[in-house]
Amino acid sequence: MIPVDTHQASSMQSLCRLTAYLTQSQNGSLSPLDLYQRVREGFALSDVKAMVSASELYSTGKILRRIIGKSTRSLQQGNAGGTARLNAQQSAVAFQYAQALEHAASVFGSQPRAEEWLGRPCKHLAGNVPLELIENALGFQIVEAYLQRIELGVYQ
Repeated sequence: MIPVDTHQASSMQSLCRLTAYLTQSQNGSLSPLDLYQRVREGFALSDVKAMVSASELYSTGKILRRIIGKSTRSLQQGNAGGTARLNAQQSAVAFQYAQALEHAASVFGSQPRAEEWLGRPCKHLAGNVPLELIENALGFQIVEAYLQRIELGVYQ
């Protein structure tokens, strides 16, 4: 288990805002309905690439391919003449990855510690790697619930 530094964790919320790459909202003040609308419209591929490149784990973990479900070249070719955008499902998955890393960084005190935790098997998640759970909505909820339990000091 990676130790939790609660003092450092509270300051991480303002430092690690991967969701801002996607939503273009710097202060995180979007209402849930505004966020839903942005996801429904689809995030720009360039914004998703920026979010992925802000994480060493995500950059090396082929996360962009997991989000899109195909190569970025295919997405760009299918969107000739305009700015490539993800569909609503792809955008929701991209947001899940960003939100999970933000939450883990706030819990573990730094993005590198969060990435370490996300990238290795967790016995409290039945030996699953949290990063592999995130792409599925139910898996994402499991990871988020476990991070909340860590925040509360309940590890089982």
